[in-house]
Amino acid sequence: MIKRVLIVCSESNINLNMFNNHNNFIIGVERGCLDLISKKIKIDLAISDFDRVLPAELAIIKDYAIKIDVQNCEKDYLDGELAILKAKEMYPNAPIVFISKQTKRYDMSLSAINLVKNYDIKFVNDETLIQKLPKGINELNFSNFEIYTYISFFAISHTKISIKNMKYNVKDFEFNNFDNKCISNALIINQNPIISTSKEIIVIASK
Repeated sequence: MIKRVLIVCSESNINLNMFNNHNNFIIGVERGCLDLISKKIKIDLAISDFDRVLPAELAIIKDYAIKIDVQNCEKDYLDGELAILKAKEMYPNAPIVFISKQTKRYDMSLSAINLVKNYDIKFVNDETLIQKLPKGINELNFSNFEIYTYISFFAISHTKISIKNMKYNVKDFEFNNFDNKCISNALIINQNPIISTSKEIIVIASK
């Protein structure tokens, strides 16, 4: 039974060995396939238009992946979003971990937040973690965030937020969508932050 889907869109320094078993379905996208191959991690599905790999590299991917889906370069979705849609189609209840490096393009950075908002994925790279927090009371495990220097929150729509056990705390703060009032917070050693909101929000953790 598949418990989790891993989507890899780029090279990273993240150790992926914990995913390399039959409990996880692994999707490679573009040069993320080459990262999986170099780390000797299985590729259950390679999907992309593969316009960023050389013909020789594509041949290696085709030989390595269990299944490959080569998309047209002119399409309605980003390659990573196509991978998410395929994962949702195949395993609708499985959580998705999505690895993609940061880019100099602001539009692509914004698209990452949209993917988290629209599909409830966990977006990860060497420097950043982005995920959605549901409405209600959320306790963040200190051990899952201690490698990050900054913890920021963004409202998807107007909400009230209360923050406890962090460097900067608030109670029933009126939080407007994409307001900059909850940026660059920080953890307190060995304390789990408690985040309460009336609507779902985005958390971005950065090293």
